[in-house]
Amino acid sequence: MYMVAFMYPNAPGATFNHEHFIKVHLPLGLYQTFKHLGLKPVKLVVYSPTRNVGNPQALLPYIAISSVFFHTLSEAERFSGLFGFEEAARLLSADFPNYTPGPPDVMMAEVTELTDVDGLIAAHRPALSSTALCDAARAGVAPG
Repeated sequence: MYMVAFMYPNAPGATFNHEHFIKVHLPLGLYQTFKHLGLKPVKLVVYSPTRNVGNPQALLPYIAISSVFFHTLSEAERFSGLFGFEEAARLLSADFPNYTPGPPDVMMAEVTELTDVDGLIAAHRPALSSTALCDAARAGVAPG
C-alpha cells in the first residue's frame, strides 16, 4: 500500500478547521481526483489536532496531517499530479484559507500495515513449556 500525506505546518497561533476540512475540502479533493484521474483512494486518515505529548509547551512541526492511501505506487504517483489539472489546482488552492493558513507539505511513502498485534507480541514472548502454560492457566494469569 502507498500513502500520500498532506502535512499542514504549525506556527504560534496557527489554527486548523477540522470540520471544514472533513466536510468540504476532502469531498472536493476526492471529486477532483475521480473526475480528472479516475482514482478512488483505499482510505483516508486525518490526524487533527496534533498534540506534543512529550513537551506540551513545544510546537509540533505540523498542526494536522491527512493521509490518502492507494493500492499501488502508480496510483499514488498519479494522485500526486492532481494539481497539474488547472481546475483542481484552482479550486483546492482557493479553499486553503477556509481551513488552514497555507498549503501543506506533501510526502509519499510505502506503508506496511501491521494488524496482527497478538502475533507480534507472541513473536517476542519467550517460548514456554506446556507445563508453564498449564500452570499459568490454572492460576488465571497471562503466560509469559
